[in-house]
Amino acid sequence: MKRIILVSVAILVILAGAGAIIQITENKKSEYKFPEATQTVKQYFDSWDKKDWPNMYSVISDGFKKIEPTAKTLGDFRAYAEGQNVETVKILELKEESADGKTAVIQYSVGFTLKDGTKKEFKDKFTLKYREADVIKGWKLIHPYGEKIDTS
Repeated sequence: MKRIILVSVAILVILAGAGAIIQITENKKSEYKFPEATQTVKQYFDSWDKKDWPNMYSVISDGFKKIEPTAKTLGDFRAYAEGQNVETVKILELKEESADGKTAVIQYSVGFTLKDGTKKEFKDKFTLKYREADVIKGWKLIHPYGEKIDTS
């Protein structure tokens, strides 16, 4: 009888331990850390270089997509990006100018090789906002091109 009780207690301890391990593992899976603002800009340019339009499009704010005709849909965005005649994109420098947890400014320098073989360097800065309400939350470019700016 003692042996049955000891075996039963041991099984319960093992099951409780396994349950705790499973719970810890599940909690770790849900703790996804969104990329920092600089990584978001890197994702934008790396995706452009790879012609990975969905990945590139995903870092643009939903607000900008609403006000910019060339970014309203992924198809519109792809047509715009392909129309730039960029063959390759090389990131030369990314530098955080400012960040307060809600807004960040990232300076960048990139080298473009165009489809005709021409090479051009371009320097500027992106303003990003941390968007909780976008379809995909995280740091988003609020005006990656054009004169329109997502001020929401």
